[in-house]
Amino acid sequence: MHLIFIRHGDPDYANDSVSEKGSREISLLAERAASWKVNECFVSPMGRAQKTAAAVLEKLHVPSETLPWLREFNYDLKDLKTGKRRIAWDWMPREYFAEKKYADVSSWWSTKTMRTGNIRSHYKTVCDGIDSILESYDYSRFADNMPVYNCFPHLTDEQAKNDTHLLASQQELDGTNLLFVCHLGVMFAIISHLTGISPVQLWQGFFVAPSSVTVLGAEERVPGEVVFRVQQLGDVRHLAGNGESVSASGFFGNCLTL
Repeated sequence: MHLIFIRHGDPDYANDSVSEKGSREISLLAERAASWKVNECFVSPMGRAQKTAAAVLEKLHVPSETLPWLREFNYDLKDLKTGKRRIAWDWMPREYFAEKKYADVSSWWSTKTMRTGNIRSHYKTVCDGIDSILESYDYSRFADNMPVYNCFPHLTDEQAKNDTHLLASQQELDGTNLLFVCHLGVMFAIISHLTGISPVQLWQGFFVAPSSVTVLGAEERVPGEVVFRVQQLGDVRHLAGNGESVSASGFFGNCLTL
């Protein structure tokens, strides 16, 4: 199984859509996606993601579903220093590095500031959402605090002869690709859950450009046990290869594309 994440095209936040540049980006992205093998697509309800998904789905012609929990993870909290509201993943570097809990996958949500926005509950909603999708494909999480999923083990030739039903189920799962069209914040929350990394580390330390493609692959080193690993992060070859600049929306600087 592979999980493919697309961040929406360059945003027009005022109108919850994509900008003129974003329209060019998603057109190039759709051409890139036309040859993909995708089983199912899941989309954020927000306008910029819907616009991006529509361009891609016009090429793919696969079932799609809009899911409320795939919306941007822009839940706010109270800044205890200023008394103002701020987005949960918007931290200045010194504030982030000074709080050691933010690097701990088991306690990042427990700081006084994070608790003012009930961020743990919002994060759990996202985690439960992705686990529900994986469960529908017979991937069940081993434990809440361990990002390992039980699945059908690969069968020996002898097992295949004796259990044709299980073999058919396994073959149906092999090569499954699920597509998600959403946002940077929620995508990193999902990756956090699947890899056992604090989402704050991802929000602070990583960036994916608008219309970029990120791929997680299921790795089965122990028969019947799967973990997910990032294979591509923020790939923008559809832009670079067609002379379209990379948007730095969400990044406080310029993007270098090599």
